Amino acid sequence: MKTKITLLFFISLAGKLFSQQAFNCIADEIFQQQMKSNPQYKLNQENLEKETEAFIKQHQQNKGAALPPPLILPIVFHVIHTGGGGNISDAQIIDQVNILNKEFIRMQADTINTPAAFKPLVGKLNVEFRLPTLDLSGNCTNGIERIYSNLAQCSYTWDDVKALSYWPNNKYINIWLIETMHYPGNMSCNGGGYSSFPGGPNNLDGIVMRSDFIGSIGTALTTSWGNWRGRYLIHELGHWFNLRHIWGDATCGNDFVTDTPPAVTSNSGCPPFPRNPNNSCGANSNGEMFTDYMDYTNGSCLNMFSAGQAVRMDACINSSTSGRNNLWSITNLNATGTNDPYTYPANCAATPDILPYGPIVACEGDSAQFTDNSYGGVVTSRTWNFFGNTASSLTNSIVKVKYNTPGVYNVALTTSNGLASKTTTFTNKVYVLANTTNTNYVVPFTDSFENATNYNNDWVRVNHDNDTTWRRFTNTAFTGSACVGIKNFDNMPPLRDELISPAYDLSALSTATLNFRLHFATQTVNDYDKLEVFMSTNCGLTWNIKYTRTASALKTVTVNFTTSHVPPAASTEWRQETISMPTNTWGTNPVRFKFKFTSGGGNNIFIDDINIFGATATGINNEVVNENSVSVYPNPAKDMLNVKLEMLDLNNVQIKMLNTLGQVLHTEKPTTQNSSFNIQHLPSGLYFVQINSNGKLITTKKIVISK
Repeated sequence: MKTKITLLFFISLAGKLFSQQAFNCIADEIFQQQMKSNPQYKLNQENLEKETEAFIKQHQQNKGAALPPPLILPIVFHVIHTGGGGNISDAQIIDQVNILNKEFIRMQADTINTPAAFKPLVGKLNVEFRLPTLDLSGNCTNGIERIYSNLAQCSYTWDDVKALSYWPNNKYINIWLIETMHYPGNMSCNGGGYSSFPGGPNNLDGIVMRSDFIGSIGTALTTSWGNWRGRYLIHELGHWFNLRHIWGDATCGNDFVTDTPPAVTSNSGCPPFPRNPNNSCGANSNGEMFTDYMDYTNGSCLNMFSAGQAVRMDACINSSTSGRNNLWSITNLNATGTNDPYTYPANCAATPDILPYGPIVACEGDSAQFTDNSYGGVVTSRTWNFFGNTASSLTNSIVKVKYNTPGVYNVALTTSNGLASKTTTFTNKVYVLANTTNTNYVVPFTDSFENATNYNNDWVRVNHDNDTTWRRFTNTAFTGSACVGIKNFDNMPPLRDELISPAYDLSALSTATLNFRLHFATQTVNDYDKLEVFMSTNCGLTWNIKYTRTASALKTVTVNFTTSHVPPAASTEWRQETISMPTNTWGTNPVRFKFKFTSGGGNNIFIDDINIFGATATGINNEVVNENSVSVYPNPAKDMLNVKLEMLDLNNVQIKMLNTLGQVLHTEKPTTQNSSFNIQHLPSGLYFVQINSNGKLITTKKIVISK
């Protein structure tokens, strides 16, 4: 699991980043942060600026020479999505590439809208962007990768999605597309895009932006920001080519280009010409170059780079910094399948993908439907593998599979175009729950996760993103020596993980209460982690939410922990949470509970001592599992152990003492609320005191004997 980058630098930028204009990017903020924190990046930038100055001088000497053939640049799109509109079409991406290839050489129709005063200053970058036909392993591709991940939705840290799919940056320009984003230090999810400048870590080199800003068709027509006509990516590519914003990211700042008029700050909308004539920065009567791609005006207004910007970009792709000059080398064009003669798309076997996206939770005996949703090539035949489960077909595009045995199952799909084939195995795709009550889970009941076998066999962990998920911990607990939790400190928000309980028999209860012990700590004041608890009475087909805690309401300690935090056992850092269900909505159906955690930048989360109790139909309240109803003391104990029962009826009650192997060491039928027994003969160690009534387990208390 990848560690999150510290965000403290960005928090102070929140007000600056989200001003009145809709267009915003944080390329300069990321640039400044890396200049401060990464000495090699600073050195690379200094060397690149020296190379750029020399290149510009040489260009001035060769001014008027015939243009060479365009430099071909392989560009790959990684579509990070959760299904639906975020998984934009190939056509929308191809439309974007066509826009790039028109506008960088200024062949678009609306050049007539460039103010006459700026037309003598316009420039062209003689490049051609091509989607590759060979991937990083030399296999056939259409240059569009599709990855299902919850990181598509407002990923917390600015580079998280890049780890999901990265192609070598000296061979391809990486474009990562997501559904929504927020910039570091701001939780409003209204970010648009950002680019790296050359010289940084190779695996972070590229552009991240919202997919509905790509191209001029499809979702670009319906985005709430309006159609940017594919120009948001042109702006970000400008940064990737080492251009600054025209205002130099400061009041009257320096963009290192001589022919862009000085600007006070960014412009928005689409103002009339002239914009800010004779401004305080020294612009003449023509004002600021608000139609320049490196301003913040609307897509309908942006239509030019200046000649100086074009030369600066040309210098960047002729530099070895970040491997920019290798992109258009003949060797790389051959390796990426972008050299002439270039035919796109290539005749590839499709990359297997299936619907529904994400894991499926089904009930024993249920059927699940799968649809071949492969992409990036032609499918002439396919073969499914459901690992022993009965399927309606193994070759159709839509199949139904019956799952008769509880467990966790993979699904594999192989596609072929008649010449080649591809196989993908979707691990942990189907979680099948038992449709009957587990006989060991009759309420009143308590579970403190001391028994590893019971946890591994009876609790179901649904991992939506193949990341760090729920597991059993033995280095902390509220009581005893074990609990469950997620090592969330290194998790990449907003990933989701679910923990589904065994099926409980609540049929004897007219009302029910679920108690559990919780520990959660934050890292910063901006963390937005969320814990939800759901109940299902139909084997997980539907879930009803019963509990939600988010951010500050979730944390059980007031301080922030900036290192991975594990709470002391039985400390005040644990808090008891109570979920009341005052009306029987479950009838005789088995009941399951689901703990769903969504990471949001915080620290680790732990849960212990899950108690389920309630009032029976006869009105007897079985609150024996309440913390105040059973007392076992002293703890640790040495010679004598006392058990106090605050129960209305002691008939048919048994007290049992067990060791960690489950062996019964002592049994007693109490006649009063206070019982004591001698433990002098028992060695030091961990033991359990069980309270049973009418043959059913009521509660378990953990004790330590210390000699």
